Amino acid sequence: MPIFGAWQFSDLIVSGPDPFGSNASANSDAVGATSFTIEADAAVQMIDLTDDDANLEDADGSQELTLPTTFDGIAWGAGAAGDVEIEYSYVIRPTGSSDPADNITIFVLEFEGDVHGIASSERLFAGQTYDIVAIDSNDPVIPYADLAVCFARGTRIATKQGPVAVEDLRPGMKVQTADNGYRELIWTGRWRMTGRDENAPIRVAKGALGNDRAFEVSAQHRLLVRSRAGVLGGRELLIPAKGLLDLPGIARALRPRIEWLHLLFEAHEIVFADGAAVESLLPGPMALRGVGPQEAARLRALMAENPLLTQPARPILPPGQARRHAKQAGGMRQFLLR
Repeated sequence: MPIFGAWQFSDLIVSGPDPFGSNASANSDAVGATSFTIEADAAVQMIDLTDDDANLEDADGSQELTLPTTFDGIAWGAGAAGDVEIEYSYVIRPTGSSDPADNITIFVLEFEGDVHGIASSERLFAGQTYDIVAIDSNDPVIPYADLAVCFARGTRIATKQGPVAVEDLRPGMKVQTADNGYRELIWTGRWRMTGRDENAPIRVAKGALGNDRAFEVSAQHRLLVRSRAGVLGGRELLIPAKGLLDLPGIARALRPRIEWLHLLFEAHEIVFADGAAVESLLPGPMALRGVGPQEAARLRALMAENPLLTQPARPILPPGQARRHAKQAGGMRQFLLR
């Protein structure tokens, strides 16, 4: 049963020609002329569907709500009474950015014939304003599978008992963190998927980030680095692995199949994977989409109990911004201390 995060139209403040006024097609007048802001106090809504294939798309009657759901102020029934499709899609970008690397695709969601919200290819943030820069498609298809923050099997994590393979870690074990000594794991998760194209893992060769052996993480998994040039000089930053592909020793590694493993603590932590400083799971829509419905429900309950779970341990620098700073510094190697 696919699970993904969505924002209701009632969460959005739109400025410019209405990009969501049609139930059938995108509005070309909105391109370059419209922005929208997600209200600061808005919260992403989780959509649980049943489907007979791996894609969310238009004109697919098998995409039905698993449970009764209230979305955009309307109570929707489950099963045949809760048909969900995507009608069209736009390319957006955070206001102020001109870098295509910051592009995000949003998919306009239709509930029982009328559009009521958006899903996205990357995480969107409450309080952020986004510009519509292009129409992506009037007949979009997006796989439910998405990237999450996770480790590949065999990665050794520093614990109180010494290095332990990530697949052998269990809740209750004490893991070494950069900020808070040894912290207790409260949840671990697993996820299997293909390891090709955009889903391919990122391999960090021995020594590339001070690590004592090679390891692999998902492309969205953020690694801790320190900048040494430009306006961010000296700051510790979390950058997704895919944003570090310009560094020597960091590259995609195609795999037919891969099993990802997640580590969750009572707060977002910096842990050590084969000697490199990396993040633990930071729960959010992307992470929730990468686990099964029971695990997603467990994560949502933990997030409700402890707001610290969603607070990042270090400033997060998206890949596009990392590349801009690297360009200003003369290259990624000049931008970062490793």
